[in-house]
Amino acid sequence: MRSLTDDENAVSISIGFILTFSITVLVLVTILTSFYSLMDQAEQTVMRDEYEIHGNDIAVKITTIDTMAGNAIRSGSDIGEIRYSLSLPEKIAGQTYSIEFSNTTNDIVFASEDRDETRVKIPFSTEDTTVLPTTLYSSKSEYSIVYNPDARTIEIS
Repeated sequence: MRSLTDDENAVSISIGFILTFSITVLVLVTILTSFYSLMDQAEQTVMRDEYEIHGNDIAVKITTIDTMAGNAIRSGSDIGEIRYSLSLPEKIAGQTYSIEFSNTTNDIVFASEDRDETRVKIPFSTEDTTVLPTTLYSSKSEYSIVYNPDARTIEIS
């Protein structure tokens, strides 16, 4: 009777090659998956940062209009229409996005399609005006922020 532990007749170069190749493929797939996960996280970080930059710019413009209108009203002056033009990119990090203005929470919400991880809320402050709730889509890159003195509202379109 032969001992199976000392028998080397079944050891083959091709089996060793197949095992080595399989392990190499598994390690390579694991590394690539990790790399793509890191790339996706970096893309989300870039999107959130860009949304915050553009959102803060819009919030400053809204607050500036509100301050100018409030100062004019308190001093008894008449004020006409105030208009700011606003240029935004059509895509950020290769993705389209939407901008929602809420007058109940006083937030500007940037969100990309199908990505809750990139949703960013930027607060704005108004005392003398009301921002009309609206949603903008990035397919149009030129927008305007308009103060209506009759209704004391700010409309973004």
